Amino acid sequence: MPVATAITTDAILLRSVAYGESDRVVTLLGRTTGRVSALARGARKSVKRFGGGLGLGASGQAVLRDRAGSELMGLDGFEVAQARLGLATDIARTAHASYGIELVDRLCGPRHPEPDVYDWLEEFLTRVEQGGAGLERLRVFELGLLGRLGIGAAFDCVACGRGDAELGDESTRWHPERGGVVCRSCVRSGSVLIAETRRALIRLSGLTLSEADGVTLDRDLNAGCRQAIRELLAFHIPGPLKSLEFIEKMSKGA
Repeated sequence: MPVATAITTDAILLRSVAYGESDRVVTLLGRTTGRVSALARGARKSVKRFGGGLGLGASGQAVLRDRAGSELMGLDGFEVAQARLGLATDIARTAHASYGIELVDRLCGPRHPEPDVYDWLEEFLTRVEQGGAGLERLRVFELGLLGRLGIGAAFDCVACGRGDAELGDESTRWHPERGGVVCRSCVRSGSVLIAETRRALIRLSGLTLSEADGVTLDRDLNAGCRQAIRELLAFHIPGPLKSLEFIEKMSKGA
């Protein structure tokens, strides 16, 4: 019988579900493994092996192994570096962190390493915990995540190639299924995207999370960006996002 090889990787906890009397089934984003699911035996009782708990967005070093005949890996240990207890200090922090985690969980394929996505989520969770929730940061995170996964939107017309300088103050159409912006001379269907919103999306898509903390969008502009990004996400993610529904109820439209 082949001996399973231990894999050690930096990892972020995406989900954790109680299993049996003392175990947990966890979903992790490993920096070198990508998204994996694993059985953590005794995780609900062992402080030593699992760092005192597996909480929302906790990150640290995971020791994984393949389990013969099972799609689940084994989680032999998780040394917590960032417990992120601060995410639970207010409802907005919890909501934004949960949304970022769910997006990564739903968009990342299994066992496909995405180190840029790992770093992006790690920084996002740190900034939410330390600086609180922010709508502008959320928009930058969404766009940056899609871009790092290779499914970001194009803001030049995908049909004729006209860019922002040529489009000027023209409104355009928004076609997630075609990859983004389409000018109105190329197509007549699709949601209308006004020039101000298009330019805000272009700006936000080029920002770091650090730069996002210095940006302010007014309510209407945020709503326009939010709607365009929601349509893009809906094209790639079937079904509702539970954390998004919670944000919408909490703030009536983050």
